[in-house]
Amino acid sequence: MDLDQVVVHLLQSSLFTIMGAYFYVFLTIGLTVYGQMAIKARALELSRAAQGKEFLYAMFLDPWVLSGLAAALAASATWMLAVRTANLSAIYPVMALTFVIIPVLAVVTFGERLAPVQMLGIALIVVGVALAAGRA
Repeated sequence: MDLDQVVVHLLQSSLFTIMGAYFYVFLTIGLTVYGQMAIKARALELSRAAQGKEFLYAMFLDPWVLSGLAAALAASATWMLAVRTANLSAIYPVMALTFVIIPVLAVVTFGERLAPVQMLGIALIVVGVALAAGRA
């Protein structure tokens, strides 16, 4: 087998396809997390100067908010790339990691507090993702 055949075989292998799908899943998670954090950061800042519809206008005209919305759109595109080759039942549980990452970053970045029951919930999500990944 020459190098070209090895590359073609690798690209067509199911392992490569699944690894590629998980790449897109984690890219989707990263884009989702970025978008949520950017919008929250700007909401905190802009709410000091504007209320009501002026707040919404300021949000929709803010470049950081727009980048967060663009990240949400890009996340949709990367999710489409992930689901084209992988089983939804295998990759969708991994998306639950956003429910872990965002609250942890909210604590670190914005000084939010998590109640013990929320921390338990986050731990259960991690266990659930691990169990779902173990069967995939």
